[in-house]
Amino acid sequence: SEVEFRRLELQDLQLEKRPQGGFGISVRLADNDRSIGAQREASGTEEDALEVPASAALDVIQEFLRAGRDDGLSVVLRFMAARRPRNPQHDVVVVLVEAIVRGRRIPLTGAASANDGVERASILATLQATNAFVAGTLTANSANGSPAQ
Repeated sequence: SEVEFRRLELQDLQLEKRPQGGFGISVRLADNDRSIGAQREASGTEEDALEVPASAALDVIQEFLRAGRDDGLSVVLRFMAARRPRNPQHDVVVVLVEAIVRGRRIPLTGAASANDGVERASILATLQATNAFVAGTLTANSANGSPAQ
């Protein structure tokens, strides 16, 4: 039987700037079978533009992991940091996430171009950091049970 890798992709991103400052963000991620979303409010600092979208995406990814496992393995994903290094040639966002599996801490990093917005880059960098880990986790699960259709 062929193993099917499960990738999470950004399905929808809504960003609503508030007149009094700050923003509301709605993130929706999807794999082949499901679509899960989350909403957050932020005060609008530069750190918020980096951290709030990454954190919201991580909550959704965690939800996929919870829904995709029935073997009782506890996987916790924690947002650690998001940075936007200043460089004239490259406008990127770098995200650091920590996966905790059976007490073991595994650092995961991702980076994405900020050309289409810092908030989107923050989410895409989070997906890049976690996708191989998530795919391996969800694949291992579907390979042990009934194959994904």
